[in-house]
Amino acid sequence: MRNFENDPRLKNMSPIKRAIIGEIMTGRSNASMETMLPEIMKINNELNKRKLSFTREESQLIIDIMMENASPAEKQKIQMLKSFL
Repeated sequence: MRNFENDPRLKNMSPIKRAIIGEIMTGRSNASMETMLPEIMKINNELNKRKLSFTREESQLIIDIMMENASPAEKQKIQMLKSFL
């Protein structure tokens, strides 16, 4: 998996949001896509508590990063998860 923390596409994103993306990517490497859905929901709730949210562009960026090294089966599952971001 490439080093998402140094991804130039994240350069202008808030540090809190970058940290959340880091959590998503770390969890992705250790979990199945099925177990990621509750984690993504938990992260979304945490964002709401902080009165933050990802823009559509940021959500698409998360998906793009996740898809880069995903297997074909994982890519299909990521597409299904897309509606939750």
